[in-house]
Amino acid sequence: MKTVSIGDTHGKEIADVVIKIINEHDKFIFMGDYVDSPEIDNISIKKNLSDIIFLKKRYPEKIILLWGNHDIQYFIDNGHYCSGYRPGMKKELHEIFYSNADLFQLAYQADDYLWTHAGVSAWWFEFRFLPFAEKQKKDASFSELLNLAFDKRYKAIFDVGYSRNGDTEAGGPLWCDIEELEDDPWTELNQIVGHNRVDQFERIKKDNREIVFIDVLHNTETVDSSCFFYKEI
Repeated sequence: MKTVSIGDTHGKEIADVVIKIINEHDKFIFMGDYVDSPEIDNISIKKNLSDIIFLKKRYPEKIILLWGNHDIQYFIDNGHYCSGYRPGMKKELHEIFYSNADLFQLAYQADDYLWTHAGVSAWWFEFRFLPFAEKQKKDASFSELLNLAFDKRYKAIFDVGYSRNGDTEAGGPLWCDIEELEDDPWTELNQIVGHNRVDQFERIKKDNREIVFIDVLHNTETVDSSCFFYKEI
């Protein structure tokens, strides 16, 4: 399966770029954070989010839309606001996310690769998520467990670590920090994550597993397909 992973868009125009290569690949996974930007205006942010949602509706099997922490603050307002939060857009963005919530998910998994917005650390898995996972069906995949926990609004999913001014040792899959993954990687699966800005694709490797950081779209004013991360699985 040919996968294309797309880092945090933050309001950038992206749908037309994806359309040009839509037939060349099997899955396009958006890593979340479709909104909030230091330079893009409200109208463009709303339009470009709507274009991404239209892509999902047009290609429901090919397009995967993950939740990001910037999106969650407008969807469920869990009380932890991100940089760039726009109170004036709260009502409009809430309506967009709420009315299309079934098109988004917290996690996606293919074979031994896991996609989440920010990643999963070993500490968070063992001390914050395992108590929930152990009570669920034994044959559920890890992504299914994460998505179920999100649907049930399991508190640990929304953990914000100390490094991001939160109140837990490590953040959950919406807030995990790059240092938390570097110091304490969870290696049951390979991971592809956004959230943490990098100048170019970066990898952490441990125990024959890798964590790939792909949040690079901030480096370019105009996005093209060379900004995407390609992986055949």
